[in-house]
Amino acid sequence: MQSKRTSTNPSGSSRSNSTTNKSVKTIQSNHSTNLSKNAPPASKNAAAAKVCSPTKQQQAKNTKDISPSKASSKTEIVVPKNSSQKQKKKETVAKPTEKDLAAIKIQTTVRRFLGKKTLEKRRKEKQEYEQKMEELDKQAFLYLCRLEQEKAEKQQAKEQEEKRRKQEETKRKKRFLEAAFDGNVVSMKQILKEVSDIDDKNGLGNDVIGRSLRTKHLMAIIECTDANENTALSEAANGGHAEAIKLLLENGADPNTIGQFRRTPLYRAAFAGHLEATYMLLENGADPRILGGDSQCPAEVASVQAVKEVLENWKIETTETLLKQIETVKEKRLKEDKQRREAETMKLEEFVNELETEYKVKQKKLEFAYCELNKRIHEHDVCMSEGFDKPELTESAIHDQEFEVENAKLELESAREQLAKARLALRESSKTVDEETEEELPGLKVVIKELDDVLFRDVGNRIKDSGKWPCVIDINGQAGTFLRYRDTNYVCSLRPADMEVNNIRLSLLGAIRFGKPFVLDMMEVDMFETCVDIFDKVMKGLMNSIMDKTIVNEDKYKTLIKSTDGPEYELTKFNEIRTSKYMFILLTKNPTPSEKLMQLMYLIRVVVPI
Repeated sequence: MQSKRTSTNPSGSSRSNSTTNKSVKTIQSNHSTNLSKNAPPASKNAAAAKVCSPTKQQQAKNTKDISPSKASSKTEIVVPKNSSQKQKKKETVAKPTEKDLAAIKIQTTVRRFLGKKTLEKRRKEKQEYEQKMEELDKQAFLYLCRLEQEKAEKQQAKEQEEKRRKQEETKRKKRFLEAAFDGNVVSMKQILKEVSDIDDKNGLGNDVIGRSLRTKHLMAIIECTDANENTALSEAANGGHAEAIKLLLENGADPNTIGQFRRTPLYRAAFAGHLEATYMLLENGADPRILGGDSQCPAEVASVQAVKEVLENWKIETTETLLKQIETVKEKRLKEDKQRREAETMKLEEFVNELETEYKVKQKKLEFAYCELNKRIHEHDVCMSEGFDKPELTESAIHDQEFEVENAKLELESAREQLAKARLALRESSKTVDEETEEELPGLKVVIKELDDVLFRDVGNRIKDSGKWPCVIDINGQAGTFLRYRDTNYVCSLRPADMEVNNIRLSLLGAIRFGKPFVLDMMEVDMFETCVDIFDKVMKGLMNSIMDKTIVNEDKYKTLIKSTDGPEYELTKFNEIRTSKYMFILLTKNPTPSEKLMQLMYLIRVVVPI
């Protein structure tokens, strides 16, 4: 109504409208200028629009206050809300300038360039890494081949040296037999000197061991035999060489050895008719009563009457006395040999004790290295969880400790090999000739595929019948991986977190409660005695209770239960069906465990199939 009345006013309507339009334009322009100057940031547009736009009540009040007469003089014109918001949006979204477009283009180009460079760098690094790994693989393969080649060459050289030594010894014996048959005493003495020189060259001393070995080597030449089992003395007697016979007898030759056709040296000398040789043999203990293969004595086969008379008139009492003297010499020789063996055994025992001490030191070193490695890994995990911004420091410490662990492993392996060789030499020195048979490492040999049947199913009830817990020996570590991924309570003796008292208690208690295997992995180190001490902290005599299987009795395992263990470990939750399935497994990479472990446990040795 007001608008109609104003428009019909002939005198002031046009002026008033034009004035109003100009005022509106002026207000809009001023309002736009103020908005552009005081425009808030884009993130505050909503709040600014809310403050600048009037409410409906304010619009209605302003509309009522405007009268026709004051329309021309008032400058307050209400701007519609929708048009104001559209205008603000248009004003806030400014078009990018040429500089902005140029900057965007430069940034895009630079980022694309940097991305390409980074990609090329990473591809190059990856290629270099792959090439380096390939080269390292080749070097490792060549190194292993070279090691195997050197090992084979050493073995071949050793075999060739042994073969050459045996050939020389065979040739020496052959020359000695020929010299004895020919009566060449000079050659015989020269050959005996060669034997003595070889002993000197090999460093044999003049102690009990050295004297015994020298006598042994000398007697091996004196009593050597040919293909027909005839000794050098028998050959010299057959040839009738008294000087050669005297040399052999002075060096301990047995005058009553039996050769081909059961003929003694005296039989052959009498048969050949050598009087001087016959008489010398009789004076040194040759027994004229020994029959040959034809059931004849030397006197019956004598080809010369003088020889026959000497044999028939010889006093047997003299022979008996000489035989006792010969027996005394043999006993003395055996006694010296026994003393030599005892001295060698004592010396080897001392050497083995030294190596065992060194081996224990290497074990302690490896144990400490493993514990330190696990400690650094734990510290690294804690630092990463707390947001440590320099993980390369802890990783470098871990790598350094891994290097120490590998060095300790190599030292332990070398000490173990030396100890095994010394123990083998000790066992061989303690054996008699009849006992010297090839010895194999103890334990039931299985491949990794058979471990489930042998260990868990106990096919054939071998473990059950033995009454012992199994000890799995695996130098390759396959059994460790197999047992870790089974439903077992696995404890590593070289990991400090695993060997905490509460962790051992819960692992053992859980194995009994749920009928699971309790696996104790000692890895390369003999940690059994250390584990016994740690287990005693859980409960006095705990390891003994585990080994004799009394731990599955209620009066034993209930002492391990604590009130803080939760409802799953209440005493009423234990039942005989599950506890009967509990088993204890000892795992080690040491191929030669201690004698105590071998006696306490049923050994299972994992081998690699050929």
